[in-house]
Amino acid sequence: MDKKLDIISLNRKAWNNVAEKYDNAKYSKINPAFQFFCKQIPEGGSILDVGSGTGLPFAKLFLEKGFNYLGIDISSQMIKIAKKNVPLANFKELSMTDLDFNEEFDGVFSHFTMLLLNPDMFKDVARKILKSLKSNGFFYLSLNEPSVKTTDLDEDVICEIMGEKMYSRAYTEGEVQEIFIPLGLKKLQIYRETQNSKEFGIEYMIVFVFQKNG
Repeated sequence: MDKKLDIISLNRKAWNNVAEKYDNAKYSKINPAFQFFCKQIPEGGSILDVGSGTGLPFAKLFLEKGFNYLGIDISSQMIKIAKKNVPLANFKELSMTDLDFNEEFDGVFSHFTMLLLNPDMFKDVARKILKSLKSNGFFYLSLNEPSVKTTDLDEDVICEIMGEKMYSRAYTEGEVQEIFIPLGLKKLQIYRETQNSKEFGIEYMIVFVFQKNG
Protein backbone atom coordinates (compact mmCIF):
# COMPACT_ATOMS: atom_id res chain seq x y z
CA MET A 1 0.00 0.00 0.00
CA ASP A 2 1.15 3.54 -0.68
CA LYS A 3 3.20 4.82 2.29
CA LYS A 4 1.76 8.31 1.99
CA LEU A 5 -1.78 7.00 2.25
CA ASP A 6 -0.84 4.83 5.22
CA ILE A 7 0.40 7.82 7.20
CA ILE A 8 -2.48 10.09 6.25
CA SER A 9 -5.12 7.47 7.07
CA LEU A 10 -3.44 6.54 10.35
CA ASN A 11 -3.13 10.14 11.52
CA ARG A 12 -6.62 11.16 10.39
CA LYS A 13 -8.15 8.32 12.41
CA ALA A 14 -5.96 9.09 15.44
CA TRP A 15 -6.77 12.81 15.54
CA ASN A 16 -10.48 12.18 15.05
CA ASN A 17 -10.40 9.81 18.01
CA VAL A 18 -8.47 12.15 20.34
CA ALA A 19 -10.20 15.40 19.35
CA GLU A 20 -12.29 15.64 22.53
CA LYS A 21 -9.31 14.80 24.76
CA TYR A 22 -7.15 17.31 22.91
CA ASP A 23 -9.77 20.01 23.37
CA ASN A 24 -9.58 19.47 27.13
CA ALA A 25 -5.78 19.56 27.24
CA LYS A 26 -3.90 22.51 28.69
CA TYR A 27 -2.34 24.80 26.11
CA SER A 28 1.30 25.72 26.29
CA LYS A 29 2.15 29.35 26.80
CA ILE A 30 2.56 31.55 23.73
CA ASN A 31 6.22 31.64 22.76
CA PRO A 32 8.20 34.73 21.63
CA ALA A 33 8.52 33.40 18.07
CA PHE A 34 4.73 33.49 17.70
CA GLN A 35 4.66 37.14 18.75
CA PHE A 36 7.53 37.89 16.38
CA PHE A 37 5.70 36.19 13.50
CA CYS A 38 2.50 38.15 14.15
CA LYS A 39 4.39 41.45 14.16
CA GLN A 40 5.67 40.75 10.65
CA ILE A 41 2.17 40.29 9.18
CA PRO A 42 0.62 43.50 7.79
CA GLU A 43 -2.51 44.90 9.40
CA GLY A 44 -5.49 42.89 8.21
CA GLY A 45 -3.15 40.39 6.56
CA SER A 46 -4.08 36.85 5.59
CA ILE A 47 -3.02 33.78 7.59
CA LEU A 48 -3.16 30.10 6.62
CA ASP A 49 -3.04 27.86 9.69
CA VAL A 50 -1.83 24.41 8.62
CA GLY A 51 -3.20 21.99 11.19
CA SER A 52 -5.58 24.29 13.06
CA GLY A 53 -6.77 21.62 15.51
CA THR A 54 -9.51 22.76 17.87
CA GLY A 55 -8.94 26.43 17.03
CA LEU A 56 -7.47 27.22 20.45
CA PRO A 57 -5.48 29.13 21.20
CA PHE A 58 -4.18 30.27 17.83
CA ALA A 59 -7.27 30.83 15.65
CA LYS A 60 -8.74 32.94 18.44
CA LEU A 61 -5.52 34.93 18.80
CA PHE A 62 -5.19 35.54 15.06
CA LEU A 63 -8.76 36.85 14.88
CA GLU A 64 -8.17 39.10 17.89
CA LYS A 65 -5.21 40.58 16.03
CA GLY A 66 -7.46 41.39 13.08
CA PHE A 67 -6.02 38.94 10.58
CA ASN A 68 -7.95 37.30 7.75
CA TYR A 69 -7.73 33.68 8.86
CA LEU A 70 -8.19 30.24 7.31
CA GLY A 71 -7.50 27.10 9.33
CA ILE A 72 -7.18 23.68 7.73
CA ASP A 73 -7.05 20.31 9.44
CA ILE A 74 -7.14 16.67 8.39
CA SER A 75 -9.56 15.78 11.19
CA SER A 76 -13.29 16.37 10.73
CA GLN A 77 -13.76 16.11 14.50
CA MET A 78 -11.13 18.77 15.13
CA ILE A 79 -12.83 21.05 12.61
CA LYS A 80 -16.21 20.45 14.27
CA ILE A 81 -14.83 21.46 17.67
CA ALA A 82 -12.92 24.43 16.23
CA LYS A 83 -16.09 25.86 14.72
CA LYS A 84 -17.69 25.77 18.18
CA ASN A 85 -14.62 27.22 19.92
CA VAL A 86 -14.02 30.03 17.42
CA PRO A 87 -17.27 30.50 15.47
CA LEU A 88 -16.07 33.62 13.63
CA ALA A 89 -13.05 31.87 12.13
CA ASN A 90 -12.96 30.06 8.79
CA PHE A 91 -12.06 26.38 8.93
CA LYS A 92 -11.78 23.75 6.21
CA GLU A 93 -11.23 20.00 6.39
CA LEU A 94 -8.13 19.51 4.26
CA SER A 95 -4.86 17.59 4.53
CA MET A 96 -1.73 19.69 4.28
CA THR A 97 -0.59 17.23 1.61
CA ASP A 98 -3.43 18.57 -0.58
CA LEU A 99 -2.61 22.28 -0.29
CA ASP A 100 -3.24 24.08 -3.58
CA PHE A 101 -2.97 27.83 -3.01
CA ASN A 102 -1.08 30.28 -5.19
CA GLU A 103 0.49 33.29 -3.43
CA GLU A 104 -2.64 33.96 -1.38
CA PHE A 105 -1.30 34.41 2.16
CA ASP A 106 0.87 36.95 3.98
CA GLY A 107 1.70 34.27 6.52
CA VAL A 108 1.56 30.50 6.85
CA PHE A 109 1.50 29.05 10.35
CA SER A 110 2.34 25.43 11.17
CA HIS A 111 2.45 24.54 14.87
CA PHE A 112 3.43 20.91 15.57
CA THR A 113 1.89 19.62 12.35
CA MET A 114 4.65 18.93 9.82
CA LEU A 115 6.26 16.45 12.23
CA LEU A 116 3.32 14.20 11.25
CA LEU A 117 4.93 13.82 7.81
CA ASN A 118 7.73 11.55 6.67
CA PRO A 119 10.70 13.28 4.95
CA ASP A 120 9.38 12.86 1.39
CA MET A 121 5.96 14.21 2.32
CA PHE A 122 7.63 16.97 4.33
CA LYS A 123 9.52 18.16 1.26
CA ASP A 124 6.37 18.07 -0.87
CA VAL A 125 4.34 20.07 1.66
CA ALA A 126 7.23 22.55 2.02
CA ARG A 127 6.98 23.33 -1.71
CA LYS A 128 3.21 23.78 -1.42
CA ILE A 129 3.61 26.13 1.54
CA LEU A 130 6.10 28.24 -0.38
CA LYS A 131 3.65 28.44 -3.28
CA SER A 132 0.89 29.52 -0.87
CA LEU A 133 2.88 32.52 0.34
CA LYS A 134 2.84 35.94 -1.25
CA SER A 135 6.18 37.52 -2.14
CA ASN A 136 7.99 38.46 1.07
CA GLY A 137 5.45 36.45 3.08
CA PHE A 138 6.32 34.78 6.40
CA PHE A 139 6.30 31.18 7.58
CA TYR A 140 6.15 29.98 11.20
CA LEU A 141 7.13 26.35 11.77
CA SER A 142 7.34 24.52 15.08
CA LEU A 143 8.53 20.93 15.38
CA ASN A 144 10.24 18.61 17.83
CA GLU A 145 13.97 18.10 17.73
CA PRO A 146 15.41 14.67 18.55
CA SER A 147 16.34 14.22 22.20
CA VAL A 148 19.57 12.44 21.23
CA LYS A 149 21.50 13.64 18.18
CA THR A 150 22.73 10.17 17.24
CA THR A 151 19.21 8.72 17.16
CA ASP A 152 17.95 7.18 13.90
CA LEU A 153 15.10 9.61 13.26
CA ASP A 154 13.18 7.14 11.11
CA GLU A 155 12.94 4.53 13.87
CA ASP A 156 10.07 4.54 16.35
CA VAL A 157 8.03 6.98 14.26
CA ILE A 158 4.77 5.25 15.15
CA CYS A 159 4.03 6.51 18.64
CA GLU A 160 1.08 6.53 20.99
CA ILE A 161 -0.43 9.89 21.91
CA MET A 162 -3.47 10.09 24.18
CA GLY A 163 -4.08 6.39 23.58
CA GLU A 164 -3.94 6.52 19.78
CA LYS A 165 -1.16 5.35 17.47
CA MET A 166 0.05 7.90 14.92
CA TYR A 167 3.08 8.80 12.83
CA SER A 168 5.30 11.50 14.31
CA ARG A 169 8.96 12.24 13.53
CA ALA A 170 11.50 14.63 15.03
CA TYR A 171 13.44 16.90 12.65
CA THR A 172 16.82 18.52 13.15
CA GLU A 173 17.61 22.18 12.51
CA GLY A 174 19.87 21.11 9.66
CA GLU A 175 17.20 19.01 7.97
CA VAL A 176 14.68 21.86 8.07
CA GLN A 177 17.09 24.44 6.70
CA GLU A 178 18.29 22.08 3.95
CA ILE A 179 14.68 21.83 2.77
CA PHE A 180 13.45 25.41 3.08
CA ILE A 181 16.47 27.56 2.29
CA PRO A 182 16.93 26.19 -1.26
CA LEU A 183 13.21 26.78 -1.90
CA GLY A 184 13.69 30.51 -1.44
CA LEU A 185 13.08 31.17 2.24
CA LYS A 186 15.46 33.03 4.51
CA LYS A 187 15.68 32.30 8.22
CA LEU A 188 14.73 35.21 10.48
CA GLN A 189 14.54 33.56 13.87
CA ILE A 190 14.96 30.26 15.72
CA TYR A 191 13.53 29.65 19.18
CA ARG A 192 13.90 26.58 21.39
CA GLU A 193 11.97 25.47 24.45
CA THR A 194 11.61 22.22 26.38
CA GLN A 195 7.99 21.44 27.18
CA ASN A 196 6.47 18.80 29.44
CA SER A 197 2.79 17.87 29.46
CA LYS A 198 0.64 14.94 30.55
CA GLU A 199 -0.61 14.49 26.98
CA PHE A 200 2.69 14.62 25.10
CA GLY A 201 5.43 14.08 27.68
CA ILE A 202 8.78 15.87 27.26
CA GLU A 203 9.15 17.67 23.92
CA TYR A 204 12.17 19.52 22.60
CA MET A 205 10.41 22.21 20.60
CA ILE A 206 12.21 24.15 17.88
CA VAL A 207 10.50 27.07 16.13
CA PHE A 208 11.56 28.72 12.89
CA VAL A 209 10.34 31.97 11.36
CA PHE A 210 11.21 32.27 7.68
CA GLN A 211 10.54 34.91 5.05
CA LYS A 212 9.94 34.19 1.39
CA ASN A 213 12.31 35.99 -0.93
CA GLY A 214 10.46 38.56 -3.03
